[in-house]
Amino acid sequence: MTVSVFDFEAELGACAAGDRAAFLALYRQESPAMRALALAMLDDPDAADTVLHETFVLIWRNAAGYSPAIGTARAWIYSILRYRASAHARQMRAEGRHPAENTPLPRLDLPPDAPAGTVAGALASLPGPQLDALLQAYLHGGDPARIAARLDRSEPDIEASLDAALTHIDAAVRA
Repeated sequence: MTVSVFDFEAELGACAAGDRAAFLALYRQESPAMRALALAMLDDPDAADTVLHETFVLIWRNAAGYSPAIGTARAWIYSILRYRASAHARQMRAEGRHPAENTPLPRLDLPPDAPAGTVAGALASLPGPQLDALLQAYLHGGDPARIAARLDRSEPDIEASLDAALTHIDAAVRA
């Protein structure tokens, strides 16, 4: 049996050239996972759908602006999603609604034997407090003070945990 590997860079390049079939392929490939992330960040299905729609509009409009020098194509599209979801979360807070920041963090099912040199391997080896701070920052955003309040920890502890987690992941991936 052959396993097909989706080529994000090629599909994004084709989108930049106006290839609608490539855009549809990209949408079909990633929209379920992207919607799940938006839902985890916002805890509102309508807002998650709006963010997903906005993200794919931006991907289509800005595909020509992607450069491999800034990272992988997949990371690039997820950065757009995270930016849009963070903006929606700020808007929800301004309106007195509360995005998912008060919902429990998801538990990551990372294999303990995840390969060294991968983000999954680095995440799997993070101590729990560092992983929780990182997930709060990534999924729910906010500054260290807001994260500290959510996790009932001190702001300096959160800052140290985030610094240590990011340093660990960077070193693991570069190794």
